Amino acid sequence: MTDAQRADRHAAILPTPLAKPTFYADPGDLAGYAPGEIIRTEVVRPRIPLPGTVVHRFMVRSTDTAGNAVPVTATLIEPTRPWPGDGPRPVVVRNQPINSLGLKAAPSYRIAHRAYVDVPPLLPLLLARRYAVLIPDHEGPRMAYSAGVMAAHAVLDSVRGFNRLRPELAESPSVITGYSGGAIATVWAAQEQPAYAPELTFRGAAAGGTPTDFNLLLRSMNGKLGSGLFAAATIGQAREYPQMTELFSDFGFYLATRVRDLPQPPLAAAGVARLDLSLLADDPEPFDSEVAQAVIAANKPGATAPAMPVMLYHGSPSRWVGDQFIPEEGVLELADRWRARGTAVDYLPVPGEHLIAAGWAIPGVMRWINRSLQDPTA
Repeated sequence: MTDAQRADRHAAILPTPLAKPTFYADPGDLAGYAPGEIIRTEVVRPRIPLPGTVVHRFMVRSTDTAGNAVPVTATLIEPTRPWPGDGPRPVVVRNQPINSLGLKAAPSYRIAHRAYVDVPPLLPLLLARRYAVLIPDHEGPRMAYSAGVMAAHAVLDSVRGFNRLRPELAESPSVITGYSGGAIATVWAAQEQPAYAPELTFRGAAAGGTPTDFNLLLRSMNGKLGSGLFAAATIGQAREYPQMTELFSDFGFYLATRVRDLPQPPLAAAGVARLDLSLLADDPEPFDSEVAQAVIAANKPGATAPAMPVMLYHGSPSRWVGDQFIPEEGVLELADRWRARGTAVDYLPVPGEHLIAAGWAIPGVMRWINRSLQDPTA
């Protein structure tokens, strides 16, 4: 570790800026921009072509967890074939489970320069329906994996930017959907919309495999096969809550600086080490500390409720093998809390652990999306 890294622990764990930033270059002072106002936009040719579509990526002004103005990016994929139904073309806001720490893993970068991985593979089905698909880089400019408020703001400001980019679709029926890490962005966007972006309207939000409570994940992932992604999520939280870096031991801090640019596959593979994060902290019980518990509480959805209808789905032991990484009890509690506050919540338990459940639920999720958008062909 260098003296500079020790002097500013927070800066040391942030992702490395892209070597050739071009589109992603720092826009500088954002004081003159309103939330969701477009900073820059361009038409892109995806590395893997998407025939019959036009692809835009754009940057807008958003707001981080601390209330500071930050730039966020997003991609709009729009079919060139005309919408066959009545009214404007529907829009699906697709929150991909990024689950990564490096900027090259952001969907907008992968679509333009690499291979875009869609989990579960809804994108072809949505484009076949001729829906427009908006894909926010919901981890924000610091790749703050699992930070709920940052993700919500990135999603909602991406929608604001989309409305400015394609004003003829601003009144389109729209839904938000995402799985796993994308479900974090989905449930938080649904919950934050009434206060943060009350002018936006959505027909609903569908979230699956949703992590809702770090206290539950500590039990199901820390020191187990999910420990690699659990560690990455902890680093992602520390990027939005700098006070967390003081919990890291010197060795834990060193490891954080070494993995700060990794995408999901190596982070997930690191779980074979069954890493116990308490061994990488100065506090023997770091997750019981005042700092950690405050962050955990701030990132547990349910304190307020969405105005839009919500569908939650999850791998459930009641349907066979349940989700072994993300406990179902967390999403059941969230459903109960939101229903108690007046939100219309559908719950779909499906068979399978985390990945199998994602695929098994596709038909039910597509039916729910189609009904919500009132597609006459559904």
